[in-house]
Amino acid sequence: MIWFGNLNRILATSDPGAFGPLPEDRRMLRALQAVAERAPQLSGRALVEALAATGWVDETTAARLLPTFVHFDPDQHFSEYLRRLSFRGPSAATAFREGVRCVFEELIGGATLDERGPEPLIRFRSGGREGVVIAHPEVSFTIGGATRDAILAAAEEVPDTLVVVARNFERGTAAQLSGLLAGTEVPGTLLTVNLLLGIRAMSLRYRPDEERVIRLLSRGRPLRSRDIAVLGERPATGAVNTTAALPA
Repeated sequence: MIWFGNLNRILATSDPGAFGPLPEDRRMLRALQAVAERAPQLSGRALVEALAATGWVDETTAARLLPTFVHFDPDQHFSEYLRRLSFRGPSAATAFREGVRCVFEELIGGATLDERGPEPLIRFRSGGREGVVIAHPEVSFTIGGATRDAILAAAEEVPDTLVVVARNFERGTAAQLSGLLAGTEVPGTLLTVNLLLGIRAMSLRYRPDEERVIRLLSRGRPLRSRDIAVLGERPATGAVNTTAALPA
């Protein structure tokens, strides 16, 4: 599902030199990058307004220069941005969580940030299905402290799935999650950033329905590259599009 975004999520830059000596094409690039990091699927008038909302360019300049930036790939920039954040640890937690929320908004169509409880959660809903996402920009992530408490609190609500997203996971994290969810009937899925972006790429290309995406996220174990290939299946035959490109 393509998300057209909310302009109030695209904040004006705090850089006092935004309208300083930089050439207008450099300012336009900065604006495009800022929008791509928060709403990579915007287009048309909504994109022009979002570019102006960054503070780097005004609407007239954005509309005039946009056709000259056909080489700029917002999806690629967004993916690179989220990967960079995933290495940065707690200092990038807020931005990383918002990036992950953006992906789930695109995939499922409804994803919100819930800051109540031991730590912020991303909640998504589609029809009668609900899920909870815990996202951390950490390498070799392991469950402990507030994250453990957040998982236990979320499990009490009995969502259809609970997903943990991180750069990658420490060996044994899957067993930790399984142990915390034992007896709850809540499937716990570990998802690396690269595979999350792979799911996004497959979904943008093949447009699987939301139910197929939710089933994938409900596997209840660490996802692998071969798992997300199901999003490229042709519904009529079950054949897989083996040409689908996944992030490295």
